[in-house]
Amino acid sequence: MLGQLRLAAFTSVFLGYTAASAFTLLINQQCLLRQQQAGQRLTAGSLTLSLDQSSSDPSPGTASQLRQELDRLSARERFFWVQHSDGSLVLPRPSSPQTTPFSGLVEQSMAAPKGPWPGPRITPLLIGTDYRLVKDLEGNSYLSHPLHRSADGSRLWVAEDISPNITALHTMLLGLLGVWILCLVLTLVAISILTRRLLQPLRDLHLMAAGVTSESLATSHLKLERAPLEVAELAGSFNDLLDRLALAWSQQRHFVGLVSHELRNPLMIIGGYLRRLQRRGQNLDPEQMRALATTEAETHRITRMLNDLLDLSRSESGQLQMVLAPVAVDEVLTTACDLARSQLSRPLLLTLPKEAAEGPIKAVAETDRLQQVLLNLIENADKYSPPGRPISLDLSQGAGTLCISVKDQGIGIAPEDIPKVFDRFHRGRNAIEHERGSGLGLSVVKLLVEAMGGSIDVESEIAVGSRFHIHLPAA
Repeated sequence: MLGQLRLAAFTSVFLGYTAASAFTLLINQQCLLRQQQAGQRLTAGSLTLSLDQSSSDPSPGTASQLRQELDRLSARERFFWVQHSDGSLVLPRPSSPQTTPFSGLVEQSMAAPKGPWPGPRITPLLIGTDYRLVKDLEGNSYLSHPLHRSADGSRLWVAEDISPNITALHTMLLGLLGVWILCLVLTLVAISILTRRLLQPLRDLHLMAAGVTSESLATSHLKLERAPLEVAELAGSFNDLLDRLALAWSQQRHFVGLVSHELRNPLMIIGGYLRRLQRRGQNLDPEQMRALATTEAETHRITRMLNDLLDLSRSESGQLQMVLAPVAVDEVLTTACDLARSQLSRPLLLTLPKEAAEGPIKAVAETDRLQQVLLNLIENADKYSPPGRPISLDLSQGAGTLCISVKDQGIGIAPEDIPKVFDRFHRGRNAIEHERGSGLGLSVVKLLVEAMGGSIDVESEIAVGSRFHIHLPAA
C-alpha cells in the first residue's frame, strides 16, 4: 500500500510539474512573440502609410518615398520589403557592405513553406499559419511574415533576427528545468516522509494484530498514539472484535472441556463392561466376539479423542498441570508397546540401548503423559501404514538428552505439509483418503512434549514413511 500510494503521488506530482513547466514556457514564448509583433507594427507605422499611398498613387514620388522608408527602417536585426501584386519586389539597400544581404534572405523567405513554425521544440509552437523561418550565412535565424496588405494587393513583409530570443528561450528552459528538478526532488522527499508518517499508524496496527493469538485474545488490545481519527476508529472496532472473540473462545473452551469430561466417564464404563463381557463370553460365537472387540476398540479411540480435547482445553485455559520427575523411559516404552500390541494387528518393534540392561534410563517427564504421547504416535503410525508393515520404536542417549524415535513405513508426509503437521485439525493432502482421524493427535503430542520440557520433530518421505523424534532432558 505504501509503494502504491507513493507511486500515485509521484506520478501526479511529475505530471503536474511537467504540465505547469510546459505551460509556463509556452506562455513566455507567446509573450515574446506578441512583444516582437507589437514592436514591428510600431516601427513600420510610417512604412505602411507610404505603401498605402503608393498603391493609391503609383507615381515616381511615392515610389521613391517608399524606398526611402525601407532604407531608413531596415537594419541587420530587422528589415522590410514590399511584394507587389504582380510579383515584383522592392528591397531595401544595405547601408554598408558588411550588412546582411537582404536579397538572399528575401529569396529564402519567399521560397520557404508557410505554416506553423518548423523550428526547434523550444521555439514558439502556436504563432500563426503564415510564418517562415530562414537563416543567413552566419547561421542567425530570421522570422519572416507579411505585416500589412494594401488595397491593391501589395504586401509589406518583415524579417527579424530572433536568435537572441531563441537564446533567451534556451536559457529560460535550462533555468526552468533546474527549478523543475529541484522542486520535484524536494516534493518527492516530502511525499515520502508524509506518506510514511500517515501510514505508520496502519503499520503499527498491522504489527499489533499480527501478534494476537488465541491465548492472548483476552489481553490483546490495540493502542495507537497520535493516530488519525479513521485509524483510531478502526483500532476501536478491532478491540471490540477481540473482546467478542475472547468471550466466544472462552465459552467454546469451557463447552469442549465440559463435554469431554462428561462423556469420558460413560465411555470408560462402557469400555469396562465390554471387557468384562468378553472375558465371560464363553457362550458367544466368534462373530459376536469380533463385534465386541471392534466396539471396545472404537470406544477406546473415542476416549482417547476426548482426552486429547480435554488436554487442549486445559492447556488453553492454563489448567494443564505437569508433575515432572525422573522417569524410567525404557520401562514406559515397554509398557506402551505392550498396550499397543493388544490393539494392533501389525508387528511393533522396540529397540533399547545396551545401558538399559544395567539399570533404568531416566528422563525428566511425567509417566502417564509420556505414555499418552507414545500411544498417540503409535496410533498415528498405524493409521497411515499399510497392513502388515512394522512400526519401530528406538531409544537412544545423547549429551544430556534422550531421544525416542517412532518410525513407520507408511504413506509419508508431503514436504509442504511438514511445517504444519503439528497444527491442530491439519491433515496432509495425501491423508484425505483416510477417513479416520480428527487432526488433534499430533498437536496434543507436541503440546505434552513441550509441557515436559522437551521437543519433537519429524522426518518424512512420500511412500517411504515417517520418523518422529522426541527429545527429553535426561535426569
